[in-house]
Amino acid sequence: MELETAVRLKSNLVHLVWIDGFYDMVGLQEMAKYGRLSGVSLGPVDVVRFAEAFGARGLKIEHPEDISSTLKKALAMAGPVIVGVPVDDRDNHRLMETVHPDALN
Repeated sequence: MELETAVRLKSNLVHLVWIDGFYDMVGLQEMAKYGRLSGVSLGPVDVVRFAEAFGARGLKIEHPEDISSTLKKALAMAGPVIVGVPVDDRDNHRLMETVHPDALN
């Protein structure tokens, strides 16, 4: 809904979408609190085509060396821009090592 509104209002914004096929931060909390995962796996989503389907612009960062140029391009565009960023979240579980145990209650 927010993307449709941003397109309709011609809002100038850039939104980054981490692409990992998983709601990893939710999954980490589920595992820590409940010991299981539920509803956090996603199929392949083409965020560029998703953005374009709403009338927004879509870009994707393919290689780390493209980050700066892609973000500069996105910031120079008028209207909403969605930038897909593939991420490797294999070490995200380490983030939970610093969370106080009571924070998940």
